[in-house]
Amino acid sequence: MPQLVESSAISQIRDMVLSQLVEEKLSGADCPAVALPNDVGVKNLESLYTNRFRFRGEMKTQSIEDFVRYSVDYAAIGTRCFINADKMAAVSVFNLGTLDNPGHADNTAVLQLKRTAPFTALLSINGDRNNQKQLAEWLEDWSEYVTGFDADGQVIEAKKAAAAVRKITIDAIRSAEYEDQDFSGKRSVMESVEARSKDIMPVAFEFKCVPYEGLGEYQIKLRMSILASDSPVLVLRITQLETYEEEMAAEFRDLLVEKFKGSAVETFIGTFSA
Repeated sequence: MPQLVESSAISQIRDMVLSQLVEEKLSGADCPAVALPNDVGVKNLESLYTNRFRFRGEMKTQSIEDFVRYSVDYAAIGTRCFINADKMAAVSVFNLGTLDNPGHADNTAVLQLKRTAPFTALLSINGDRNNQKQLAEWLEDWSEYVTGFDADGQVIEAKKAAAAVRKITIDAIRSAEYEDQDFSGKRSVMESVEARSKDIMPVAFEFKCVPYEGLGEYQIKLRMSILASDSPVLVLRITQLETYEEEMAAEFRDLLVEKFKGSAVETFIGTFSA
């Protein structure tokens, strides 16, 4: 028992000495804080004051204009904007500071562009297998943005293209060849499948839309394929989707760089973590 008491007394003395040392250090801190006796923890007392010791927080938006306006208004020395074009996102860090006087980097504005409804609808149908009814209804729903083309490149209105899709029929043609000789015989059977429509058949489409708020309009090309079976299976596929995505990313990057030109916000291509 005496040994336990002695150990407890040593621990209390240690805590008292450490608390005194921490208090001396905290007395010179800019932010008010106090040393807690339990394991000599430190408790920030900022929440007990009327105002914060310093401004910090995270602003999130999907609007390029609001992001730029907020960033410029709150910009200070050392403010940086990091643009991640691949993810159509950007982050402004207002208290990054400098190498000699680094900041906490916890006061930020975040921009994450949101796809528009038409572009989302286009991506949702890209590469999907649809029956005639599904594709025809999609063309009718988004007819404002869709233009069809026949095999000769002639324009077909979206609603007429939808009507043609509804009337597709599958024709199967079967032929046989026979060859007889004295000591051998050969037979071959060939079957071809052809899709037809009572109306002019569309083979390609163009989808015009603004993919993200703040960007320009894009004319996106699509190709239609018909998979023959008991009933037609129709597939719309964006041609060179990666190329369109690269163009959007470049436009987003260049747009932000231009909007911050002449301001206190310096732009970088990439990401940042503190």
